[in-house]
Amino acid sequence: MELSTGTKNFLIFIQEDWKLLLCLTVLFILYFHYTSSFDYFENKGIKFMKPVIFLGNLGPRVFGTKSFHELQIDIYKHFKGNRFGGVFEGRRPVLYIFDPDLIKSVMIRDFDHFTDRNTLGSREPKYISRSLLNLKGAEWKAVRSIMTPTFSSARLKNILPLIHSCADQMVDFLKLYENKDVDMKDCMGHFTLEVISVTAFGIKSDALTKENAEFVKIAEKFNYMPLYKRYFIFFVLMFVPGLFKYLNISFLNSKTMSKLNEILQVTKAERRVSSLKHNDFLQLMLDAAQKEKDQAKDKEELHLDDGTIDAQIILFLLAGFETSSSLLSFAIHVLATRPDLQEKLRKHVIEVTEGKEINYDLLTELDYLEAFLNETLRMYPPVAKVDRIVTKPYVLPGSSISLEVGKIVSIPIYAIHMDPEIYPDPQEFKPERFLKDNAARTSHLFLPFGAGPRVCIGLRFAMMSTKMAMVSLLKNFNFKICSKTQNPVQFDKRALMLKASKGLYVRVEKI
Repeated sequence: MELSTGTKNFLIFIQEDWKLLLCLTVLFILYFHYTSSFDYFENKGIKFMKPVIFLGNLGPRVFGTKSFHELQIDIYKHFKGNRFGGVFEGRRPVLYIFDPDLIKSVMIRDFDHFTDRNTLGSREPKYISRSLLNLKGAEWKAVRSIMTPTFSSARLKNILPLIHSCADQMVDFLKLYENKDVDMKDCMGHFTLEVISVTAFGIKSDALTKENAEFVKIAEKFNYMPLYKRYFIFFVLMFVPGLFKYLNISFLNSKTMSKLNEILQVTKAERRVSSLKHNDFLQLMLDAAQKEKDQAKDKEELHLDDGTIDAQIILFLLAGFETSSSLLSFAIHVLATRPDLQEKLRKHVIEVTEGKEINYDLLTELDYLEAFLNETLRMYPPVAKVDRIVTKPYVLPGSSISLEVGKIVSIPIYAIHMDPEIYPDPQEFKPERFLKDNAARTSHLFLPFGAGPRVCIGLRFAMMSTKMAMVSLLKNFNFKICSKTQNPVQFDKRALMLKASKGLYVRVEKI
């Protein structure tokens, strides 16, 4: 039977243009795969931002027109008056929570339904994957409970002299820049690295005494990656995030992390053959691990093994470096741009500490300094939002909307901190908001360290070391604006964490 002309033409098209046909088929499959989740919120009756293919709602972030923090403000405004709303990060649906009571439910009251952080499941080495940041469920709970005593007031009191010594070195370091314009992010980064190396790694990094200290050169590159790797990771995140668990790829600089781990192994080996006990976190964790080993009936009960200890020490660097140096540098920026507050804070510090030995209890008396630092964290939180994973089926209170296991909920930290209904005049720097004699503050709406059972375990350590640094700085230096000072600060549109686009420059004057 002779084929019709139309059929002949179709067969010729298939024979001659099969590549085009294959390409169109693949594009259709990709389009279907990518948009298959775009009806998630609509099916649940949840208001959502209309997604764009390949980008979801992250267009401004992808094209560098908005910083990550600024994007959170846009999302918050879009859903104004709603308790929650749907956002697409690429093709992945994320439920944003805005209602204060609902935030409390997710972070605190119903924590057992949201016990895990959102991690991408990449195949990191054990000294990264076993950190409290990445552990989940019962394993996280067990390690957290073992580590919590490490950050007790008694332990922090013993560690403070190490930080005091670092603060003294910082003063000498800054004297080299007297009457010069200095990027405080860089300077405070050196101080933070010295604190972390001494208190966590058990070594002196010479970050404040040597210009090209080896530890500094290594540590400052921990999150560096070449441009091609950044684009590849971005591609996988946007299109097939589930692929990460099958890829041998790290979000960190593998060579740097390997060198840091080598440094740590040397220190641990020295500690185990020495009878000398040190007042630092490494020693405390080694002792805690030995205690657990002595009390355990079998190996299955052990949680704080060598890899887990390594992960917590390295987490000090990963989590502490950017956050602490950011807090200090933004605090100094405020001092320079608000000389009235600088003088008030200096007077407060001198009144409380003059003629006294700086110790842990004395630092707790610096209530106005703590309020000043909290207000800095409110206006300049290092992280824009916090995520939780649904670990048990959950029905949103006051609704019939159910959330399945594995779904992500987000709390927009920066947007909440800048909400005038929660913090009146949010663009104004007012430390008085955080003084005890003012109206009670809802702690679950002040989120620079998170909230609830998964609040940052190093919160008190971070505040103690920052207070110690500020006391030394205020007693020795005056900070003024200079020609390079940005006011107001413009945020870097490419950075994931909060970062000034042109540094945080001030003029340093010795008192």
